[in-house]
Amino acid sequence: MTQVLTTEDFLLAAKRAEISALKQLLVSCALVTRVTNLTHELQRERGISNTFLVSHGERFEQQRNDELKATAVAEQSFRDALNQLDINSSDPSSARVFSSLAFVLHCLDELPALRALISTQQISALDCTSAFNRLIAGLLTVVFEAADVSSDPDITRALVAMFNFMQGKEYAGQERARGVIGFAAGEFSNAQQEHLRSLQDAQQRCFDIFSEFSQTIQGAQWRQLESDQSATELEKMRQMITRYRRGDTLPTAISEVWYAVATQRIDHMQQLEHQLAGDLLQLCQGKIDQAEEDLRLHSEHLKELASVEAPPMSPVSGLPDATGPAVNVMPGVNIKLARSISDLLQGQAERLQRISDELTEARQALDERKLIEKAKGLLMQNQGIKEEEAYKQIRQAAMDNNKRIVEVAANIVSVAELLMPGSAASK
Repeated sequence: MTQVLTTEDFLLAAKRAEISALKQLLVSCALVTRVTNLTHELQRERGISNTFLVSHGERFEQQRNDELKATAVAEQSFRDALNQLDINSSDPSSARVFSSLAFVLHCLDELPALRALISTQQISALDCTSAFNRLIAGLLTVVFEAADVSSDPDITRALVAMFNFMQGKEYAGQERARGVIGFAAGEFSNAQQEHLRSLQDAQQRCFDIFSEFSQTIQGAQWRQLESDQSATELEKMRQMITRYRRGDTLPTAISEVWYAVATQRIDHMQQLEHQLAGDLLQLCQGKIDQAEEDLRLHSEHLKELASVEAPPMSPVSGLPDATGPAVNVMPGVNIKLARSISDLLQGQAERLQRISDELTEARQALDERKLIEKAKGLLMQNQGIKEEEAYKQIRQAAMDNNKRIVEVAANIVSVAELLMPGSAASK
């Protein structure tokens, strides 16, 4: 005889599906924590490699050897975490995460060749920086995609906060790497000065979003970090770069001071990043524990009610009372069970709607980033310029027109879509 699935079956199945999704999120968030560690070591390796290259191997040789070992440990930990993923998942949302991971693994496979070029001084510091930037950008995309596929608003907010903090930290790492090049060379070109200013602005933008989405305590810790001695010392050296004019003398040995000051600030960021990662995992596990407890309680409650003998129906049995709306039932149906299921269904519907609303709000920052990235890509393609120049144009247009960067990006995308072959405006 074919089993007839009931309302209760689907109600409990919905809760089990929620638990399954949360467990997948926990695996993704565990991977994110490994990404933070690997990203940090690669950022250090990038800065050290630049000093090694610009000094023609006279500085940071031992530091580089030590850092290569640390990066190898972080990379192995990251690869171990990949083994926990269900790569046979048929969930369409997994496609973007897996695609990002494929790109990261490809870049990691190219690292030995890059390091050989650095060891033999056969690559410039700028090209070295670009290669590391590409890999780190791929790792950050993994975090972005994990946030974008999250179905829980609280976890999404935590991932949005973490992504923007990591992105801001990456801009700080790029600033460190670019500053090393200028100080080690004893001079800064106008282009280098402008690029460093852009990196500082980009950091501030990311940390503003982080502050918006982070918990109160985390935001307070960040503000305290930005007011400590390392941040103050870095600002003094930033002013030194800003005031530099062609012909001024900069001792090349100051590159090590710059690296040390910038590194101290970034290491403090890493401590907060570790805490963010720990809080994220704790949040995921707490969500799973709560969902499993809800499933247990729902199951027990429905079993208890099903075993209760149905009371005689009366004309007032289906009328609403102080605890809920009216329930329409046929004669002979357990009114208490029917009302309980109705309450559970109503509560579930209200909860899902609340989650949907909160999720839409949490994803706004992700959607804005997608729009900005799309606008940058259009400018790069149409004008044949680099990503940095594309973003500079968008930012300048926003400043000139007193608009938000995302508004300018939206205009660029809209105009491009209007001019696409096949659109009504292009005919």
